[in-house]
Amino acid sequence: MFRPQIQKTQVLVIMALISTCLLYFVSNSKTYINNFNVDKKHLAVNIMKKSIDIINYDNEISPYDVYRTGLIGKKNSDITTIQSTDDSFLESKIATTSPNFSAFVIDLFEESNLQQGDTIAITMTGSFPGANIAVLSACKAMEIYPIIISSLGASSWGANNIGQSWLDIENKLNENNIFNYMSLASSIGGENDLGENLTDKGIEIIEDIIGKYDINLINEVNLQENILKKINLFGDLNKFAAFVNIGGNASSLGQGKGKNYIRGGVINPLLKDDVSEIFYFNENNDNFLKEFKKSISYNFLNNDIPLINIKNINLLLKDYGMEYLLNPDLNEIKKGKLYYDIEKFNLVTIWFALIISILMSLSVGVYSHYEIRKKMKEDEIDSII
Repeated sequence: MFRPQIQKTQVLVIMALISTCLLYFVSNSKTYINNFNVDKKHLAVNIMKKSIDIINYDNEISPYDVYRTGLIGKKNSDITTIQSTDDSFLESKIATTSPNFSAFVIDLFEESNLQQGDTIAITMTGSFPGANIAVLSACKAMEIYPIIISSLGASSWGANNIGQSWLDIENKLNENNIFNYMSLASSIGGENDLGENLTDKGIEIIEDIIGKYDINLINEVNLQENILKKINLFGDLNKFAAFVNIGGNASSLGQGKGKNYIRGGVINPLLKDDVSEIFYFNENNDNFLKEFKKSISYNFLNNDIPLINIKNINLLLKDYGMEYLLNPDLNEIKKGKLYYDIEKFNLVTIWFALIISILMSLSVGVYSHYEIRKKMKEDEIDSII
């Protein structure tokens, strides 16, 4: 019995299968919408990648250095200020060595309304060399000029290898024309920013490193004098568009345990006295605030200058919805929420599926129509005969 193509079971099954496949592709399609500042982020990432290529060329690579950057140090050394066996502590160090962290810093800069040509003040420590490079990469990408004061001591897994201290890393990157800004001064770091939790040998090593690079050694009689010295070295605070702190230096954040509870991210000057906005919850927050008010950070906030605090990295990334940066399996370069938003369905895929469906239906319909007409003519001829 004659049947046109459109009535054949085999043809209908094939059409149904094709339609099902098209439906599957449409339902699983996505649209990637780039963030408005994605070009700056890509540039910052490229700068940080170049920096890492220079550092890891002849640096010792720790077995814990997931990204093989040369920026993960030892658990302990003569210039180690705080030893830790906490896995989350190491996790935070690793996260900052990914070039993606420089893209995250771009977001912090944008949130602080930093613009091309701005000058910012930065305090760095040896504890987070990855974060230091990420901030400098973001500065270069956005054409922002940093004035830097460092502290050289480093906590576990930071820049605590002798010969690979933060100043050694900074100098190497300048020699290779990645950056053209060096620390104008450095303190010892550690407890009270005076190395009180270091041995005499450790302090001597740090002083020798600072002397080698011919920059100012900040080593006053007490913490408060160190704070005043650093503020004086920065000069007129009103020339700065923001203050960036990296790590937990006592001069930058205040004496005692309070700095361990200070929130990361951007802190608005209007909130400088709001305990709940400055600190994660702790019953001693009021006492912590008293010490914080003596710090360099508070001096900037008190001059109506925002603080970008890169501290408590794990909580910082979670607060900003970027916790995937803590997972090396998910932390792929130039991918993820840092760079684009994902919306369900893709218009191009939808149109493609629609056109295929229409063409498929039309082609089967037209061919079936042709077959029917042909059959009718044959039947006509047969009836005449």
